[in-house]
Amino acid sequence: CGQSSSPARTIFYTGRYLLFMKRTFYILFSLLVLISCESRNELEGLWIGAYQIHYSGDEPVLSSMRLLLDISKDEIVYKTFDYPMFDENDSMIISKYSIDENKLIFDNDTFLIKGITNDSLVLSINSHYKRDVIFKRLPENNEKQRIDIINNAYSLIGSNYADSIDFINDSLILHIGNVFNTNYRSSKWAINSYESLDFLVFDQLESPPFLIDNSSDNEISLKLYFTTIKDFKMTKIENVKDTSGIIGNWVWPFLYRQDFPLPPPPPFYPEDGDTRLYLRITLDTLEIEQFDKIDSKKWLLNSTNEFIYFPDDLRTKYGVWKILSLNEYEFVIERNKKYHNSEDKEIVKFEKIKNSR
Repeated sequence: CGQSSSPARTIFYTGRYLLFMKRTFYILFSLLVLISCESRNELEGLWIGAYQIHYSGDEPVLSSMRLLLDISKDEIVYKTFDYPMFDENDSMIISKYSIDENKLIFDNDTFLIKGITNDSLVLSINSHYKRDVIFKRLPENNEKQRIDIINNAYSLIGSNYADSIDFINDSLILHIGNVFNTNYRSSKWAINSYESLDFLVFDQLESPPFLIDNSSDNEISLKLYFTTIKDFKMTKIENVKDTSGIIGNWVWPFLYRQDFPLPPPPPFYPEDGDTRLYLRITLDTLEIEQFDKIDSKKWLLNSTNEFIYFPDDLRTKYGVWKILSLNEYEFVIERNKKYHNSEDKEIVKFEKIKNSR
């Protein structure tokens, strides 16, 4: 009691302590490496941005996303999809990444890995406000699909959703069903690809990209990733309206029936002037005459012959007329009104002018 330890004993215990600390360090280091490797293994794969939760206000707000992550052992591919209304084009960034505990770091951004399962990944970021970004795992080996949809119309059916669309060319669709903007029936579309996967992208607000799952000549199966994975189906529309009698000269109000009031003339127009609306339709030109003014337009029918559209005016609210009925005597259309509330529509009934072809 009271005796000091010998130098040899001190060295012995110090050596054991250092050996213990060294072993502990290697165990902790190995554990961290193991956790990091395990995190990398769980993260590796193809992920599509399903939705994000914004915590910027009193209540969380959900919104869709248009991005894809391809995480391999050493790098991340960050892909965005077309979004023309926001001047965003399909793009791709390749970046190295690192994992620091539960943080994913790439392209100068740091994300908290909030949760990960076999099919879902939740990342959280604080930039101006907190935001959770939820991804869903995609299949990595999807059979490449043959897609030939231009100049064809399809019914688009999904859970609690039904619409009809016509791919009138390689960049524009025509909404021929009931789900469309009141003023504009056309919008842009594109197919964005990544490796063996093809995505159908519509330029509509809060519209996620559709994964093209399978396709045939008459039917295309789609998957939409949001809070749940929803199945959609596009089926080709084969029915075509008979418009064989549309070529010729037409007038409204009727020349031979005076049960429609004539429209009021514009200011300074002669009171006895002809205020009726005339159409002269040839194979490629539609001429509109009213109040002594003539406007000549190139016109086309959509693939179901239900709509007349004017290619030069298609991105305006006057670019599409819906054909309600057509026979050898009468031609009835629906169009947006001019000089009125932009949401107002009018039905115009034309009568065939005798002796016109």
